Amino acid sequence: MSTKSFVYKWWFKVIIVLVMFLPAYTQVPLDSRYTINVIAQVLMSPYVARIAWVLPIAKLALLAAAVAPAFARRHGARIVLGYYAAILVIVAIFQNMANTQYGFTFLAGNSLAQLVVAALVVGDVARDKSQTAPEDFDRGSVWVIPLMVLALLMPYAIKYGIIVPSLQGVLANEAGVTYCMITPVVVGTLILFRRQVHAPTLHAISYLGFCFGILNMLTWFVFEPQSWWMGVCHLPLLVISFYGMRVSR
Repeated sequence: MSTKSFVYKWWFKVIIVLVMFLPAYTQVPLDSRYTINVIAQVLMSPYVARIAWVLPIAKLALLAAAVAPAFARRHGARIVLGYYAAILVIVAIFQNMANTQYGFTFLAGNSLAQLVVAALVVGDVARDKSQTAPEDFDRGSVWVIPLMVLALLMPYAIKYGIIVPSLQGVLANEAGVTYCMITPVVVGTLILFRRQVHAPTLHAISYLGFCFGILNMLTWFVFEPQSWWMGVCHLPLLVISFYGMRVSR
């Protein structure tokens, strides 16, 4: 592992956090006291989830990327990271856009932070830094699999404006186009086959995921506690990302 990579530097991590807190753009002026509320509105109905027939395809693509290292002898890492880079660019732009009570809204900070990580992943893929092989599977990390499944399924429904547990629609919901569900599946896969994975890449992906995990814990357990179940659905992001940071130090 290259401990000199800039992704381990304190200044890089501070910059990422500062970028995440860039003000949201809203068509109608927004009182900063309601920023958390408008973020929740964007993430509940983003542009990226508008085309219904794409959603099950995206979920299948995520599943295919996750299992690729178990079968691909040479290019498993490139499949996982290539997929992640491509979907992350799409998600960074269109999951952070929505029409809210403030008109068109764009979460610029979320988008820019995700695009930074996408660029790092593209660099890994272009230089073939990460490798995986079926024999690299780490049985000691299988505990991440149930959390990955929870993220992939994202079993929820909205009733009377509140997010509740539900298995209805798990095969065709927006998990495959949602950063907070895609990332724990990808990080979990890299953890399971991490022996030849480029540690700085895993660290960068995990760090941003951990930051978003903390924000989501605050959003759904503190500021929007009536929708606490969405906080549960984000636990894989928090836990797996934290572990990914630890094993990639």
